[in-house]
Amino acid sequence: MLDARGTGTALERALLARGQPPEAPLELRRATRAMMIYAEPRLGAKFRGKLPHGESFAVFEHVGGDAECARGAWGRIGISAFVCLEHTVRHERKPIELPRLARGQLTPYYYARVKRKDANGEHPHAPRWRSRGAMIAGAEPVDVLVPDHDYAFEYRRPSPKGTILVDGSQRVVREADVRRLEPSAFAGHDAVATPLPGDTRLAWSIVWPHASIRSDRNAEAAVVGRVPLQAEIFVDDELVRRRGIDWITVPAGADGRGGGYVDASEIRRWFPALRPAGVGDEELWIDVELEQQTLAVMLGDAPLFVTMIASGNHKHPTPQGVYRIKTKMATSTMDSQPGDDEAYSVESVPWAQFFYKRYGLHGTFWHNRFGRRTSHGCVNLSARDAALVYAMTTPDPLPGWAMSFEHRDELGTVVRVRKLDAEVPDRRERVEDEATEESPRLE
Repeated sequence: MLDARGTGTALERALLARGQPPEAPLELRRATRAMMIYAEPRLGAKFRGKLPHGESFAVFEHVGGDAECARGAWGRIGISAFVCLEHTVRHERKPIELPRLARGQLTPYYYARVKRKDANGEHPHAPRWRSRGAMIAGAEPVDVLVPDHDYAFEYRRPSPKGTILVDGSQRVVREADVRRLEPSAFAGHDAVATPLPGDTRLAWSIVWPHASIRSDRNAEAAVVGRVPLQAEIFVDDELVRRRGIDWITVPAGADGRGGGYVDASEIRRWFPALRPAGVGDEELWIDVELEQQTLAVMLGDAPLFVTMIASGNHKHPTPQGVYRIKTKMATSTMDSQPGDDEAYSVESVPWAQFFYKRYGLHGTFWHNRFGRRTSHGCVNLSARDAALVYAMTTPDPLPGWAMSFEHRDELGTVVRVRKLDAEVPDRRERVEDEATEESPRLE
């Protein structure tokens, strides 16, 4: 058994379960261009990840390798992870986990889209300038933002013409010309920091502005309590159907709050299930349940973290099965495909973890509909939850890495997607001979 002493949070417990103590670096370096990380010290070997231009990273060992790398200068930078050091320089800045958060934000970027249609059925124009200076000087815009596209901006700055948003190419738009997309502040339940009670079930309200607790199992009964949207509540398991409504008992709280009854359609509940075959009792895995729209990070049979998600809608269901995380990306731009019934393009979706084809877990900044089927197939998490789950799982992108691929020496975390207790196919594949970057599926 793992010794859990000193682990006060779900993340600490998850990192302990991974069983890989931090390795002391031999040196720190900085990439002078974007570089692939390889599973062997030779160009053309299987990909293990990616380093962005300008990021610092740790080197744990110098190794000999493929002479196509100048002077055979290779460095081992992780588990079965090697990079050619030709286009790197020594650096003293400590590497950081990617993606970086924008100042004061829950996400790594400021996001915006064009405004909604006006009375004439047209989207108001959102011009974009080559630079802040060009805009201030009155130069002509280089283009305009288009509908069905969510744009990512690195900075938010004041200017003589109002607040501007600046993208990675230094192009600017006026904030007044666009609609900012603010991520939800929702966060799930850390079951290590605050263990779940054994006699009631964790649930959340999914109704705005609140779910009502009533004095009797009757929609006309007096309201004796309110559960604000996405607030936690603990309920009993028994359902009683009255006049077409399923009612759940809310027991009296330890804080003196009175009990009552809540309409089951106004809440989402977390139900654990037996772990998949082959997952050990001290192995970390993820359980996604579609009926109640929940996700749990599990250690064997013990929950570490439990939250609400937004999975695929009825037209684009999330595929059920048992998988492993194949690719993790700090951010991923996601586009619709030819033939899709809805066009979309979303820049720099954060904390993306792909487990099957173009389906994955990722952070979401464009809606707050957790607990409801909303997406085009992926498992949507709030920004807070996506960052936490990303930090818990493998294949682990070390500080400075923008991307990591699973490898036989570091398999991806198991993900099961189920609906209640229905059997699901085991889709865990062998590690592919070559890792490739696939265009992911949005939401």
